[in-house]
Amino acid sequence: MKKQGFTLIELLVVIAIIAILAAILFPVFAQAREKARAITCLSNEKQIGLGIMQYVQDFDEVLPPSNYLEAGGAEIRWYNEVAPYIKNGEIIATGVNAGRYDGAGGMWHCPSFPSATQNANYGTNDHLFPPTLGTPDGALFAPVVSTAVLQTPSDTIMVLEKGQDDAGNSAWPWFVGWEGWWTDTVGTPPGSKNTGVDYSLTGAGWFGANCDSPIKPGFTVAQDDYGQCGSHPRYRHNNTCNALFCDGHVKAMKAGGINWFKNVYDPGAWAIWAHGEYPPS
Repeated sequence: MKKQGFTLIELLVVIAIIAILAAILFPVFAQAREKARAITCLSNEKQIGLGIMQYVQDFDEVLPPSNYLEAGGAEIRWYNEVAPYIKNGEIIATGVNAGRYDGAGGMWHCPSFPSATQNANYGTNDHLFPPTLGTPDGALFAPVVSTAVLQTPSDTIMVLEKGQDDAGNSAWPWFVGWEGWWTDTVGTPPGSKNTGVDYSLTGAGWFGANCDSPIKPGFTVAQDDYGQCGSHPRYRHNNTCNALFCDGHVKAMKAGGINWFKNVYDPGAWAIWAHGEYPPS
């Protein structure tokens, strides 16, 4: 009896079916893996939030500054201030900042962050955690903020995940909260719906850079540093960005879903802010 086998056409049909199934399933698997990484990142922010809340309880309801400078030149970042309540992450081994935490490793690292070594994957709202002026005496842009002044804690973001700083090995410890960097509707009354351009989605206001794009056409160092995009939120988890709010809850925000007036600006914090950008009228 003659042995029967598959014809060439039948084999090609089977191969074509397998290729189609692979093309359909591989993106689904990739999304599932990214969802798992997003959950880990969300858990990181929840633990960070608990550490911040414990710090606030021990320091008269006052949030820490995002960074300040000591007389010897050491830069103390908010990661180190809340580290006693978290006790997780990498400790700087050498240099003027040796022995301190700088927001790297462990729960300070988002598994979807492009760099495995860069610190400051998570940044604070610089209107709530004021940074220094970069002077040796560590002067702050504004006084530290008491949680008692916050008027919209359940809506206001205090920490979110930021982009990679392509200009160096260290990133900014905060995300920029200035209105003009978020939308072209500067001066819109507080509480109104933002109907203007959302720079967090387009990147247009951030040196013209779309930070989620792999194409970087001739960026300068300043653009790599700020616009691409170590001081702005990034939507790397299936087009979402994890955010920690002032009441302690965490939430994944879709690209374009962070409204400056609702989620970044808080009237109470803005009232003591001394950056120089006029608050909404």
